[in-house]
Amino acid sequence: MLTKGAVEDLILEHLSRYGGKAASAAPAPKKVPELGKRVFLSDWEMRRLYRPGDRTVRVPANAIVSPLSLDWLDYNGIEVVREKA
Repeated sequence: MLTKGAVEDLILEHLSRYGGKAASAAPAPKKVPELGKRVFLSDWEMRRLYRPGDRTVRVPANAIVSPLSLDWLDYNGIEVVREKA
């Protein structure tokens, strides 16, 4: 059975292999450039984008579509088309 000290030693040994410093980790990137500003589309907004008779709804490539909207669109057989960025 491993003791607390043995676990700490194993962790420090593993970390020292990948950064030279025992307690350091890789720095997190400041911003992901390809995402930009994300847009959340609620059910109300998706119903405004939908035109009666169409079988597709166009949304921005980086949009987050609400689960309720996806259910409504799927129920009515409407496909979500993401525009190219």
